[in-house]
Amino acid sequence: MLRPNSLLVFFFLLLADLVLVALNLNEYRVATKPLLTLLLVIYVLYSRSPVPKGFRNLLLTALLFSSLGDDLLLYDNGSLFLPGLGSFLIAHIFYIIFFLKIRYSNPPTPACKYPFIFLNAAVVILFLLFLMPYLGPFKIPVIIYALTISITVQSVLHSFHFNRQPAGWYCITGAVLFLISDSLIAVGKFYHPFPGSDILVMLTYGLAQFGLVFGSLKYFESKG
Repeated sequence: MLRPNSLLVFFFLLLADLVLVALNLNEYRVATKPLLTLLLVIYVLYSRSPVPKGFRNLLLTALLFSSLGDDLLLYDNGSLFLPGLGSFLIAHIFYIIFFLKIRYSNPPTPACKYPFIFLNAAVVILFLLFLMPYLGPFKIPVIIYALTISITVQSVLHSFHFNRQPAGWYCITGAVLFLISDSLIAVGKFYHPFPGSDILVMLTYGLAQFGLVFGSLKYFESKG
């Protein structure tokens, strides 16, 4: 599994990035934020978990597009938001494929959890209805992205037998935190920023990516 010192480096960088956000020293975040997902790439590459090559490549691709999105949004001056959003959209598509592959290679195929499907759909629809008057020309991209991240949550939720595969809890926690993080970004950008929002965005995002990666590797380790 992941070596403890590697985990310490990740969380140290995440803490450092949060401190820079809190001190409004965004110009120094070039030394912290872009490295977070790249560290997770290294974790996946050097993990001793027996992750099949196809699964590993999907996970690495999702992380690399996440890293690209991080870079674009870090330097966003108003013109890089859509490219950054597009990078994360592609990252989520690879996450969806990755977790669907887990679902259909995890017999018996986990049952559909219809109450959570409807709950997730209701939350996303209500959130979009709330934001709609403020989205302006970003309506279509935001709707597409919101639906995609909703599918990410659903694909994770339906990939594991949670009663006997506790690694799935890390993954679903990560997926939900990703949804929360992006929702906070949307509220701050399109509606109204609130105190501490930048810190909450980065905290939930960092923990989200960690949960998705750590849980996935732990799952394959348990199967190996």
